[in-house]
Amino acid sequence: MSTDVPEASTDVSDLRGDVPDVSIDVPALRGDVPDVSTGVPDLRGERGHDLAIPAAPALPATAAEARQQVAGVLRAWGDGPGAAVGERARADILLVVSELVTNALRHGGGVTRFDADMGDEGIRVTVGDRSADLPRHPDPRRPRARGEGGYGWFLVRELATEITLVLGRTGKDISVTLPLR
Repeated sequence: MSTDVPEASTDVSDLRGDVPDVSIDVPALRGDVPDVSTGVPDLRGERGHDLAIPAAPALPATAAEARQQVAGVLRAWGDGPGAAVGERARADILLVVSELVTNALRHGGGVTRFDADMGDEGIRVTVGDRSADLPRHPDPRRPRARGEGGYGWFLVRELATEITLVLGRTGKDISVTLPLR
């Protein structure tokens, strides 16, 4: 059985016939329209290079990192001499941040959330961890071993004007509002 197969040709001019040239203008490739799939604008520069987008601050791995982040929020808000945040309030805020983050690291399985937001009532700091255990109050009658600690929650309660504890399926969030004066 024989099949007639036409001989292949490298000349394709006979395939074009009278079809006009077609050019397609795709604005998204020029970087001046939003990406349709996400609604996010194309942030490529004129030469097609990506622009740097600031990332959200990472979760603090230490109490010192958390204090630095909160100090940055206070600086951005304006806590210099004569500004709205008093020196004593600043020290109290950073102490409470240290206590909450240290407790999350020591007793809560690590920090899972960290936010610091300025508001009309002061600064609101939220620290989340992986433990559903609520903070405990120390028993002042019980002798404490050297370095055992246990008074951080007392300090948090004394310095905060509002405390909110939210238990979730994977841990808890503790939010505190601290005055700026």
